[in-house]
Amino acid sequence: MTKNEFLTKLADELKKNNIPDYDDIVAEYEQHFAFKMADGYSEEEIAAKLGNPAVLASQFESINQDKKSAGKKATTIIGLSFIDIFAGAFFVLLIAWEIIMAAFSLCSLAVAVCLFGKISPLSLIPPMPYGPALVFGISLTALALLTAVGCIYFAAFIRQLMRSFGRFHHNTIAAASGNAILPSIAIYPRLPAKTNRRIRTIALISLVLFASSFVLGMIISMILSGSLEFWHIWGWFGYKIGN
Repeated sequence: MTKNEFLTKLADELKKNNIPDYDDIVAEYEQHFAFKMADGYSEEEIAAKLGNPAVLASQFESINQDKKSAGKKATTIIGLSFIDIFAGAFFVLLIAWEIIMAAFSLCSLAVAVCLFGKISPLSLIPPMPYGPALVFGISLTALALLTAVGCIYFAAFIRQLMRSFGRFHHNTIAAASGNAILPSIAIYPRLPAKTNRRIRTIALISLVLFASSFVLGMIISMILSGSLEFWHIWGWFGYKIGN
């Protein structure tokens, strides 16, 4: 069964059973097809794994709840509430790390600009000849770009992780209530293939440029200063060798 055949039959069965918001349910399964196809599965394999659309549609019919099922639902909600506390703290930590990465990227770019322009606000940038400063500036620019790409992907990961947890939350309550559950959502980002390739390419070029420029800057600094410990020669710590 192809994707269109599966979704069409599922929509027909949902309509037949008078399921409200059937289009949202169909959209969820359509997204599930898209994700699995991106992982290399064929439409027929995905449809076979999901099962009979008629059986799936029947699971969305309203089910009368007795006191036992109502109690089970209440217990499940209480348990999820405790999980939500820890999950919320975890998401706060992830967002905080995202902010730190973004700040590091901006700081790296700011230092690179200072090196390019021979600017040293509040004497924070250590003195050095313009040659190595230029090379180190290129290295820091590449580092800023690499970190920015990491921020973009990490933000997509946080968003996908939240969506996955939200689906887990929904399905857990649905199962306790006797209602049908929706397909689970993967925790890793589902970016378009073209976007993934661009991110990998930019990250790889930035990493190579950062590492090579940094090493080149060290070599140039050693040659110009005539010492392996060029930072002492140029007085980065308040004194110079030989003074």
